[in-house]
Amino acid sequence: MLSSIERGLARPWYRLRLPEPLEARYAAQGAAGSARRIRSWLLVFIAFNVLSVKVDLDMFGAEAVVVPAALTLCLFVPLALLAILALRHDAPPARQTAAVMVTSLVDMAITLNSALIAPGRHADVYLILAAIIPLVVGMIAALSFRHAILYCGTCFALYVTAVVGLELGGPDGVGIPLLVASLILVPLKLAYAHEWETKQSFLLGLREQMQADALTEANSRLTVLSETDPLTGIANRRLFGERLGSAWESAIGERGWLGLALIDVDHFKAFNDAAGHAEGDRCLREVAGALHSAVTARGGLLARYGGEEFVALLPDATPEAVIAAGEALHRAIAELALPHPGFRGDAVVSASVGVTSAHGATRRWGVGPDDLLAAADRALYEAKRNGRDRVEAACVRSGAPALAA
Repeated sequence: MLSSIERGLARPWYRLRLPEPLEARYAAQGAAGSARRIRSWLLVFIAFNVLSVKVDLDMFGAEAVVVPAALTLCLFVPLALLAILALRHDAPPARQTAAVMVTSLVDMAITLNSALIAPGRHADVYLILAAIIPLVVGMIAALSFRHAILYCGTCFALYVTAVVGLELGGPDGVGIPLLVASLILVPLKLAYAHEWETKQSFLLGLREQMQADALTEANSRLTVLSETDPLTGIANRRLFGERLGSAWESAIGERGWLGLALIDVDHFKAFNDAAGHAEGDRCLREVAGALHSAVTARGGLLARYGGEEFVALLPDATPEAVIAAGEALHRAIAELALPHPGFRGDAVVSASVGVTSAHGATRRWGVGPDDLLAAADRALYEAKRNGRDRVEAACVRSGAPALAA
């Protein structure tokens, strides 16, 4: 898309059309605003034509004004109201052009008819008004250049045909009326300049928006990368540290529990030595997937804490619930039944799990996030000391030393 935008911005002055699909996007964007603008100005033209009846009365007198008044009130006004109704609901550009063209041509025809029947000294006024109508409407409507050619060409043809065919130039000939007719073509230049400028602005705005979106997406990717372990795809230690602090603050504010579990894959070095690091990485990914399912089912967060060690944050986990969660994590790895190549026979990959839980109210005794980590670490050490492949729990102590990074 950016390449299309750059091509559009670099296009020559004589090429108004944008590369697809930018042209369709531009047309869809501008249709609604143009329709609203045309509707409002049609109301102004209705008021102007109604007031012009008084001018006709002054020029023609009471008897001769009947025809132009009837054409204005019974033909133009209803037609303009129908055009306003047709331009509701974000009318497409073609319908806008049709509405503008029909109302302008009818208004011009009524004005040219007034020039035909007006007393000699007033005919020139109506000829000028007949040329001003498409000039003003063309400037207001802001039609596309393609539609402006159709609109101005049709209005010019009507004007010239009426002036020449009905000999409205009078004894002085049609030179001056035809010169006045050139005013009808002025909106062509305005339409071209307007479309070029609005398309350039559209492209510049779109490019700026896309660059901003790309920057936002890149920042989001960087954020994900900074919070995700590249091997397993789960949260990394950095994100876990941030979530642990906020989860403990929530437990304090809500007077609730917060549980923690540390999981260590048993004899992982022997696995790597026997099978190689590629198989070791595959093992860690499968273990992470199993643990992630078990943790997220309890509304928690799983992170890779380092090497073959994982940590689970378990909000609202009471001491009983955190032990149950630890057993579920231990069971999730056992159910993988991954063969352990570092041992003979049917040995499979297992894990040691250490769990702990603390209530937010213990903050008054100085308990903090580091104390939960230290308690979970003590529990994990106890599980390893008691033969591994098991779950152990430990109580939180205030002022416990934090785990080493």
